[in-house]
Amino acid sequence: MTDEAEIPIPVRFNAFKHHRNYILSVLQSATPEIIVHLLDPVCNNYIDIYTGRLSPEAISQTVIEILKSNHVFMEADFIQWAESKTGYRQIQLEDHSEWIVRRRQETDRYIHLHPSRGGKYTIRFKGSTLKTVYLLKSKISEYSEEVSLKKVNQIRMQIGLSPVKKLDRNKGILKCYKEFFSQE
Repeated sequence: MTDEAEIPIPVRFNAFKHHRNYILSVLQSATPEIIVHLLDPVCNNYIDIYTGRLSPEAISQTVIEILKSNHVFMEADFIQWAESKTGYRQIQLEDHSEWIVRRRQETDRYIHLHPSRGGKYTIRFKGSTLKTVYLLKSKISEYSEEVSLKKVNQIRMQIGLSPVKKLDRNKGILKCYKEFFSQE
């Protein structure tokens, strides 16, 4: 499992928020109690998640190499480069995934990294949906087990979210559950 210590400085990359394979590895071994604790930094807004094969460390290291080759790795150069547009820049890695790099108000980890919305290998869901699905997965042993409205709403209440009125196979929670876990 990747923790912040394995992400090279000066990159800030929350793998539990933005890296599907990392998230799956955590969910595979974590108890529901640990998952609830890990959900704290996951906001309820939309979240972009990378679904490709590069590890969090490889992504971070590649971004560093790209910034160095463009002479914008040092903090002052990076800040000027990132803020000369709209406060962020988009870069592409060797697997053709697209990433957003922006300034973070932190001296040791001043490069904030996350997948680009709509980029190759990026899926996007509401944070509240992801929170529900992560905890749901920890409580359901296999995908073939039925996901019921009752189970979903029990989980949502447990993590302080409003209950949902219905489940639609092609939208929201069930769509997220299928897309997130059907490729395991």
